[in-house]
Amino acid sequence: MNQPLHIIYFGTADFAVAPLERLVSDPRRFEVVAVVSQPDKPAGRSAAPQKSPIALAADQRHLTLMQPERLRGNDEFRSAITALNSDFIIVAAYGKILPPELLAIAKHGTLNLHGSLLPKYRGASPIQAAILAGETETGVSLMLMDAELDHGPVYAEARLSIGGADSYGSLATRLSHAAADLLADHLEKIAEGQLAPQEQDHDAATYTRIIAKEDGRADWEHATAVELERRLRAYAPWPGLFTFWTRNGRVLRLKIIAAQTVTDSVGHRVGEVFSTPDGSPAVAAAEGALALTELQIEGKAAQNGREFLRGYKDFVGSVLESPNAE
Repeated sequence: MNQPLHIIYFGTADFAVAPLERLVSDPRRFEVVAVVSQPDKPAGRSAAPQKSPIALAADQRHLTLMQPERLRGNDEFRSAITALNSDFIIVAAYGKILPPELLAIAKHGTLNLHGSLLPKYRGASPIQAAILAGETETGVSLMLMDAELDHGPVYAEARLSIGGADSYGSLATRLSHAAADLLADHLEKIAEGQLAPQEQDHDAATYTRIIAKEDGRADWEHATAVELERRLRAYAPWPGLFTFWTRNGRVLRLKIIAAQTVTDSVGHRVGEVFSTPDGSPAVAAAEGALALTELQIEGKAAQNGREFLRGYKDFVGSVLESPNAE
């Protein structure tokens, strides 16, 4: 193409950074005329406003940054981005649904980089959902957005394997770079009409939801050790996997940082802590047990499992709280 494609980029989370950086790094092909991210939000104990990863990236690269409080019915914002005469709007982990009045503003439409192989795992947490389900493969879909959630036809996809040690963080990083490649490889073809999107199989669609802090609470009574280990990886770094230990009448919150499954929990009740042959604590689950190789009492430093047991010998034999415990 003779002129670079003019792009308005909507993003908020870390997943969106690598695709933005790829676009900015190739000014002969792409020109990011504006970046749209969610408003700064309070964070940390001080509750000081904190910019999103995409807002920080835009500032560092001296890109025009917009952070509207709302999209729907915001005529001033709509007029501002309409005036940019963009070829594409690109959306990646923005965190809000774009209203229909914004989807048709760009010449070639609004595209979304979604962290799953659609129609699987539509919605807010596709990467976590793939780990939770024990999938061995996932990917990124480049799709044309319509008025429904992750419903539009797909232009292209990139497939990645999920390793047994992959956490949300490691998998999201790899998917982000795959998304950057996917975008750079296909955007010009879409603009030139060389690539037609394919309708999704809507009957095969599955959906994910927004993750809550309570999702990280270990349910020893109902979850198997395999499921809890997947939950640990899917919810790292937030909300993590945590449980509660009542010691001398005081309820202590325990964060499980690293763990591995143990098949033999015979003779131990659900939630009971016992010692593995290597001296690490393990907790009996609904099936199997989870060896806690690194854990942390809230307000204290993290310790490996053996060190923890040396300091808290009474941990063995205790029964950790389950969400539905009486």
